[in-house]
Amino acid sequence: MTQRSRSLLSPATRTLRARHLGAAAARGARALALAGVTLGLAGTLFALPAGAQALTDPPRPAPLQTPQQASESAIDKLVADGKFNDALAKSDEHLKQFPRDAQVRFTRGRVLMEMGRNAEAIDAFTALTQDFPELPEPFNNLAALYAQAGEYDKARAALESAIRNNPSFAVAYANLGDIYAKLAQQAYQKSLKLAPTARVSNREKILANMLAPQRIAPVSQTPSPAKADDAALKNVGKTGN
Repeated sequence: MTQRSRSLLSPATRTLRARHLGAAAARGARALALAGVTLGLAGTLFALPAGAQALTDPPRPAPLQTPQQASESAIDKLVADGKFNDALAKSDEHLKQFPRDAQVRFTRGRVLMEMGRNAEAIDAFTALTQDFPELPEPFNNLAALYAQAGEYDKARAALESAIRNNPSFAVAYANLGDIYAKLAQQAYQKSLKLAPTARVSNREKILANMLAPQRIAPVSQTPSPAKADDAALKNVGKTGN
């Protein structure tokens, strides 16, 4: 609209037009304000209240155990808690129902070792080597028991059987090395009794110092016919992990 056209409008027309434009501007402002309120409300509806946490998937239920597995777990817990009498009784009860359970039979032998009932432990591990000759762990623990009794030839034979059954059973090699060292020490001692020499005496002392703080280590892990476990050397006075 030109300046001339605007000047031709009457004052009443110009006032009416101004009111119309003002009303349109006000409606636009209210629409923008309403949109802002609506967006804010939507944010409020979808926002978590202070201190609230988002919903997460519920935890998965623990896997179900068979009666045999539950009994094995109970025995392992008794052993871990040092309740050897209870563990032995529970093992005997378990084996009445599952006599071929190699894991519990092995654990029972360990418990007998912990209780100092070595003769019974030897019987338990010997029976395991006969029923499950593929397992190296019972042979290793037999070697530990024989070594404690000073029967190093029997210990050596047991460890060699363990290695034949599982050439990757590292702890048996380590224990066999200790047995060979002990046999060597005994040979040096016999030599010194027959014809003492400084050379043999020095070697015997070296072996004595090397072997003094250690003994043949029993395996504390429960064996599995499908997998052999490793074990570490233990100090004198201990019978396992």
